[in-house]
Amino acid sequence: AVVSTQSTGMGVKANKGTGVVTSVPSDAPDDYAALMDLRNKEPLRQKYGITEEMVAFDPVPIINVPGFGDLCAVTACEDLKVNSQNDKDKLLLAKEKCYRKGF
Repeated sequence: AVVSTQSTGMGVKANKGTGVVTSVPSDAPDDYAALMDLRNKEPLRQKYGITEEMVAFDPVPIINVPGFGDLCAVTACEDLKVNSQNDKDKLLLAKEKCYRKGF
């Protein structure tokens, strides 16, 4: 979160957190699960005003992780049979596996 005591003139406001948060579905299991939920669940997309075209992409390989390849989150989620971002225990295990090997 951005902390500021005054406006910078660049869109950051002292009373509101603003900024850009990146999503890395190739390497972050939570991000991959969220992408899959949005891709597969039309009511969820509608709730947030997201069109099908906005989630019609495959994760972009960034980091090659030994034992997981260049789509670590995808591999871990598939191996652990993560079905949604509500699979908290499986996602925690997937994150531990990805981050232990990747960093």
